[in-house]
Amino acid sequence: MDRFSYLIDRQHRFLLIGIVLLTVAAAFALSGEAFERYGRTVDRAEEPQRFWWDVAMCFLAGLFFIGLYLYQNSN
Repeated sequence: MDRFSYLIDRQHRFLLIGIVLLTVAAAFALSGEAFERYGRTVDRAEEPQRFWWDVAMCFLAGLFFIGLYLYQNSN
């Protein structure tokens, strides 16, 4: 468990959040279903605009957190 302790470290929390969000966005895009608040699911075939909006927001949030991690650790 000592190998993965750097992921739990406070310094790397934004990187971990970003990686998780990018993974979730990829899983949504590949499965064709996205989860929303209150337990609602959006299907790609039934509501394509809403589905791709959810995937894009999850992807952009992941990129934001990774960028925030890189910005904080560049100093």
